[in-house]
Amino acid sequence: MSHYLLMSLFLLVFPKCWASFNTLGVLSEISSQPIVNDLVETPDFIALAAENGFRAEKHDVVTEDGYVLTMHRILPGENCARKKPVLLMHGLLQSSEDFISSGPFAPGFVIAEQCYDVWCGNVRGNSNSRKHISLNPEKDLEFWKFSYDEMGLYDIPAMVDCVLKQTSAEKLIYIGYSQGGGTFFIMNSEKPEYAEKIALFIGLSPNTRNINMKSLVGYLKGVKTFQAELDAFGVWEILRRGSPVTGVLNVLCQNKLVAGILCETITSTIDTPHLESITPEIEQRIWKYIPAGTSVTNLVQFAQSLDSDKFVKYDHGPEKNKELYGCSEPPEYNFTASNVPTVIFHGLSDQFVNTKDLEWFLAKLPNVLDYIQVEDPLWNHLDMSYSRFWNETIFSPMKKYMAKYDYI
Repeated sequence: MSHYLLMSLFLLVFPKCWASFNTLGVLSEISSQPIVNDLVETPDFIALAAENGFRAEKHDVVTEDGYVLTMHRILPGENCARKKPVLLMHGLLQSSEDFISSGPFAPGFVIAEQCYDVWCGNVRGNSNSRKHISLNPEKDLEFWKFSYDEMGLYDIPAMVDCVLKQTSAEKLIYIGYSQGGGTFFIMNSEKPEYAEKIALFIGLSPNTRNINMKSLVGYLKGVKTFQAELDAFGVWEILRRGSPVTGVLNVLCQNKLVAGILCETITSTIDTPHLESITPEIEQRIWKYIPAGTSVTNLVQFAQSLDSDKFVKYDHGPEKNKELYGCSEPPEYNFTASNVPTVIFHGLSDQFVNTKDLEWFLAKLPNVLDYIQVEDPLWNHLDMSYSRFWNETIFSPMKKYMAKYDYI
C-alpha cells in the first residue's frame, strides 16, 4: 500500500500528462501556488514557540549569492546563564518549524530549556526562504537552479556567521539532521576555515551517500530522467507548503483518524513505522508544516546520490562537468578537510540513512567522539526529528558532549 501511495503522490507532483495544460499557463501555477493555506490554522515559528512558553525572534540572512534566508531564534530564559549558541539544521523538505512542531518534547524546546541559545535555520527554497535580492521565485528559473551543493557552500556559512555575530560568540554547536548534516560537511570541504567556528558537530542520521537506501523514497530516482521537461513546463519547485498536493494532505491530516491511517502510511513510505514514538496526535501537528518544499534540482541531486557509492557534487553530465569541475565525473567532497569534534546518532530501523552508508561516512571522519546507535530497535529516521521520546533517547546522551564543549 505504501508503495502505491508514494508513486501516486509522485505522479501528482510530476505529472507528465499535465504537459498539455502548459499552453494555458496552468501547470506552473498549480504546482506552486499556496491555495489552501487558509484551511488549516498554522501558527508560524514565533507563535508556535509562544504557545509552548518560549520567546522567539525572526532574523533574515543574505547569502553570498543573494538568497535571503530566514532564521528563527529561541531566546534563553531570563534567569539563564550564558551558554554557547546552538544551530539546528533541518532535513530535506523540512523547515525550522520541524524542530518545534511535534510538541513540548521537540528538539528545539528541549535544548532551549537547558538555557542554550537555540537557532533554527532554513535553507534556500523552502517555504520560509523563498526570497532573493534580485530573482523572483515565481518567474525566474535561475532562482531554483540550486541543490544541496549550494546550501553547503553558501547557506550554512551565512547562517553560522549570523549566529556568531548576533551572539558575539566565537564558536557554536551545530546539530544537523539528515540533509542538514550532509550540508555541514559540504561547507567543511569547500570552506575548511569554518571549522574554526564550530565547537562540536552533532549528526542526527546525517545524510551523505545513499546507494544502500531502503526507504521507498528511493523510487523517486526517476525524476532525474525528465528534469528538462519539468523546466520547460515551469515546474521548478516541488511540494511547497500550502500547494495543492501538500495543502490537501495538511487538511486531511488534521483529522485524528486520518492522521493515524493515511498520514502514518505516507510517513511509512519514508521509514518503518514507530507508532508509540510518533503518535497520531504528533502526526496532526507535524503535517501542518511538512513538506516545506525545495527545488527540482535539489531532488535530482538526491536522486543521483541513490546511484553513487561516493558523496559527490551535482552531476551535470560529462561535458558540463569538465567545464565546471575540470573532469568528466563530479568530484567527491572531502570529509577530512576539517577536524571538528563529531558525535553521531543513528537508529537501527532507519531506512532512509542506511547503516552501511553511515558507517562508510564515519570511517572517513578524522575526529569522531562517539557513534551512538539508539537501543530502541524501532528507532527510525523520522524519530530523530519528531519522537516524543527525543529528550530521554537523544538529548540525554547528547547533553554531556554539549556541556563539555560549552565554552565561549
